[in-house]
Amino acid sequence: MIEHHKLLKIFTNPTLPVTKGIEIISSMRKKQNGNGKTLPPIQKIRQGSSNLIILRNPNEENIRHLKRIYDIHPIHLEDIVSTVQRPKIDEEEDYIFFVFHFPQYNPETNRVNSLEVDFFLTKNDLLTVIDPNFQAIEEIIHNISVNKEEKEKYFNGGPGMLLYRILDNLVDSIFPLIDLFERGIEKIDREVFADDPKNVTIQLSFLRRNVIFFQSLIKPELNSFASIEESGHPLINEELKTYFSNITDHLKKIWDRLEDVIELSNNLSQTFESYLSFKTNETIKILTMFSVILMPLTLLSGIYGMNLDVLPFAGHPLALFYITLSMIGVVLIMIAYFKIKKWI
Repeated sequence: MIEHHKLLKIFTNPTLPVTKGIEIISSMRKKQNGNGKTLPPIQKIRQGSSNLIILRNPNEENIRHLKRIYDIHPIHLEDIVSTVQRPKIDEEEDYIFFVFHFPQYNPETNRVNSLEVDFFLTKNDLLTVIDPNFQAIEEIIHNISVNKEEKEKYFNGGPGMLLYRILDNLVDSIFPLIDLFERGIEKIDREVFADDPKNVTIQLSFLRRNVIFFQSLIKPELNSFASIEESGHPLINEELKTYFSNITDHLKKIWDRLEDVIELSNNLSQTFESYLSFKTNETIKILTMFSVILMPLTLLSGIYGMNLDVLPFAGHPLALFYITLSMIGVVLIMIAYFKIKKWI
C-alpha cells in the first residue's frame, strides 16, 4: 500500500506533470491478473502528446486522485466502481464517458460472462478502467506497450482513433466466440439421434443460455455505437463517426449470426423433442403389447388355478401340456394380428 502522504505529494506537486505522477504510482504498486502476471494498477502508455492511461480495479484512493487530475463528475466516478452499470455514453464539456460490456467465455464453467470496460475520452488522453481478468483488452494493451509499430498504429490520429482501434479489436475478438457457438450447433446436430438424450439436452440448454445472454450484451452495445454516430461533441468528428459506423456494422453481423444460432438451436430442440416423443411412444407401444398379450394368459392361468373339476382337461395327465400349448397359440395369434395391423 502506498502511503497517503506520498500520493498526496505526487498529485499536488505543481512542477510534476500529471502523467509523470501516474507513472510514479505505477512503479510503486503492482497487481496480478487471473493468469498470475504482474500488472500495475495504474499504467501509462505515451505516444507524442497523447496518453493511454489504464486503471485496473481502481480503489477509492485511485478514484479520489483521478477526480483531482481530470475533474471527472462524481457520478461517473461512482459508475466506474459499480459492477451493474448498463452500457451508456455521457458527454461532458471536457470529456466523454463510455461504458461498454463485452463477453468472455469461461471453458471451465461453460459460461459466457460479462466484463465491463469504461473509457474517458479527453482532448489529449484516453483513460480506461478495466478488469485485469479481461484477456482481450490486456492483450491489446500488452501489444501497444511492447511493440513500437503497434503503438504508433494505435495512437495515429489521436485519442479518438485510439479509442476506435481498441473497441474495434474488442469487437473483432467476439467473432471466435460466435464460431464456437456454431461448432457447438454442428456437434449437437450430429448427436441429436444418438442414444444419449441427457447429454444432448444438457448441451442444448447450455448453448441456448449462453447465446441468449450474449444477445442481452450485444443489443445495448448497438444502441451505444449508434449514439456515437449521432454525437455532436467536438471530440467526435465526422471522420471518427465513419470509423465507428464500421464497428456498428460488425456488431450487426454478430447479432445476425446469433439470431441464426438461436434459430438453429430452436429447430434442433423441436427435432430432438419430436425424436424423444417418437421413442417414448415406441416404448409405450411395446409395453402395451406385452400387457395385452399377458392378459388372456393371466386369465387362463387364473381360471385353472381354481382347481375346479368341471374345467376341460381337469385331471387329465397331459393337462399341463395342452394348457401350455393353448397359451402359446394365443400368443402367436395375437402377434400375427399385430403384424397384420402393422402395429409391430
